[in-house]
Amino acid sequence: MRMATLKGATLAVLGAAALAACSQPSGDVVAANQAQTAQSVQFGTVISSRNVTVQGSQGAQAAGAVVGGIAGAALGQNIGGGTGKVLATGAGATAGATAGLAAGRAAGGHQSIEWTVRLESGQTISVIQASPTFAVGQRVQVIGGGSNTRLAAA
Repeated sequence: MRMATLKGATLAVLGAAALAACSQPSGDVVAANQAQTAQSVQFGTVISSRNVTVQGSQGAQAAGAVVGGIAGAALGQNIGGGTGKVLATGAGATAGATAGLAAGRAAGGHQSIEWTVRLESGQTISVIQASPTFAVGQRVQVIGGGSNTRLAAA
């Protein structure tokens, strides 16, 4: 019964992490703290774009390592007895943590686009967002600033 509960909890955590990893930065979606706040708007022209891989968050990687370590230890606990059981538990925890860390990295990463924009002021900036997409030479609005910058068609 305890093993079934542990397996169920492990699957629930992994499923939640996978769903959280599906979200991608988008110019069409704004954070709750951006609603009903004034943001600066500048205009510019897209001068280049390139595909990038956005690495998964450290939290997703840590969660993967912890969940994998627990699952590996639980599996190792079922092998042998005495010292062999202790060694199998340790080996299972280590292998599980390593596999969980790799899974956390893979689940948390996603493809996006880095847009390079020359502002009317002459300054050049880079914004990473998956959508909407733009053509090189297209005029865009640069909305916000700092860590909450997004692009929209002008």
